[in-house]
Amino acid sequence: MSFGESYFYSLHYQVPSALLELEPNIQLISEDFTDVDLSFSGLIWFHLAPGATIAAQTATIRKCLPHGKLVIMSDLPSDLEALAAFSIMAKAYCNTHSGMSVLANVASVVLQGGIWIGEAIMHRLLENQVPAQDIAKVVNTKWDNILTTREREVAVMVANGLPNRVIAEKMSITERTVKAHVGAVLEKLGLKSRLQLALLVKES
Repeated sequence: MSFGESYFYSLHYQVPSALLELEPNIQLISEDFTDVDLSFSGLIWFHLAPGATIAAQTATIRKCLPHGKLVIMSDLPSDLEALAAFSIMAKAYCNTHSGMSVLANVASVVLQGGIWIGEAIMHRLLENQVPAQDIAKVVNTKWDNILTTREREVAVMVANGLPNRVIAEKMSITERTVKAHVGAVLEKLGLKSRLQLALLVKES
């Protein structure tokens, strides 16, 4: 089983055995990122270190490898950390010690353009925010028919993990207008976050 070239980054950690078994040729990259292909668009398995925020830890790699698909690996996963991971547009968040079958699923989902999050954490993040019947109602009435053409474009780009700045550039509009579109989309669909919107778009 191969998912193409992949990178692994960690300050003080070797490639986890399950990940190495999944990807025997995975490339371990150094802290200064001088040994990487700057146009790389594959999977970047990023092992978190304690003592610093996810945004701070990933700032350089996100700047150096903007097209890479970032998979955050945590020794002690938590709901707040998961939210932080997706707030910096990570494509997946998982336990460093996950088995090979879980990691294979992560890789498959992300490489197909999806966002992967563990089922238990996903349920906790969505718990008590939007009733299941409300989500089902939106899906069953074909969510994109509810939105204007511009709003549909914004919704898809949000679901693909693009920040407002990039969406504004792609659509030749201001970030303020993008923010207004996102607000309108969330209100029309009865959602409370970009994460919920991403899950809805990807699953429907």
